[in-house]
Amino acid sequence: MHLRTKLAIATAATSLIAAQGANAALYSTTKVEALYGWDYEDTAGAGFTIDNEKHAILTVANATGWAYGDSFFFADITNLDQGREDEQDHGSVHAEWNLRGNIGKATGLDLSFGPVTGLYVTGQLDVDRNSSTRKTTHLAGLSADLAMPGFSFFKVYAFYRNDESAAAEGSAMQYTAAWNAPFSLGGADFTFEGFVDVITEEGDLEAQLLTQPQLVWHATDNLGIGLEYQYWENKFGLEDTDESLPQAMVRWTF
Repeated sequence: MHLRTKLAIATAATSLIAAQGANAALYSTTKVEALYGWDYEDTAGAGFTIDNEKHAILTVANATGWAYGDSFFFADITNLDQGREDEQDHGSVHAEWNLRGNIGKATGLDLSFGPVTGLYVTGQLDVDRNSSTRKTTHLAGLSADLAMPGFSFFKVYAFYRNDESAAAEGSAMQYTAAWNAPFSLGGADFTFEGFVDVITEEGDLEAQLLTQPQLVWHATDNLGIGLEYQYWENKFGLEDTDESLPQAMVRWTF
């Protein structure tokens, strides 16, 4: 890893730990999602061992907030519908852990301006594991909360990104937005939520665009049923490997 990457990650991690301190959580929400998608892009020839067009995915995610920051973790376990006879298609895992420390809360300064209600230092780890791939991507940067009409939250991030895979020599930038917009229709409760990642070129990897918006009907306080749409341009950084597909989803929140 490059020295400046180590310094950026170390600075972010130190600030985040100091910001979180020993504060009790103000909120903590966990969700478990079962998704089924079809028409996935074939990337078996690129060393990622994904050559089945249909996937069953189990997602576990947690969001926790403290007085001085917040964290978000999720793990996707894919190919749950595949048999053990083909080990290459079984048990792929992608996980991300993001931690943010509120700069204004830590310093006692009011850093809000315009639509910005909070500024954060942030660090993130992305982990990928399957039968042929074991890699970790390190990210560090800044984040902001934006007050947007109709949204319960709207967060933006600017990361310095280092993908440790052999094809990703050097470093990249990643720009992310995540949102949740609740609304009611005919007496039923819905949310429109999701994220978008824009990743610049890194080594031999092409620039990427990944978004996964979701439309969720909240049948009860715990049960959600919905549809997720995934669009991934230059999937895994592979040129002209674009993915566009729907995924049916059932969610349990507690």
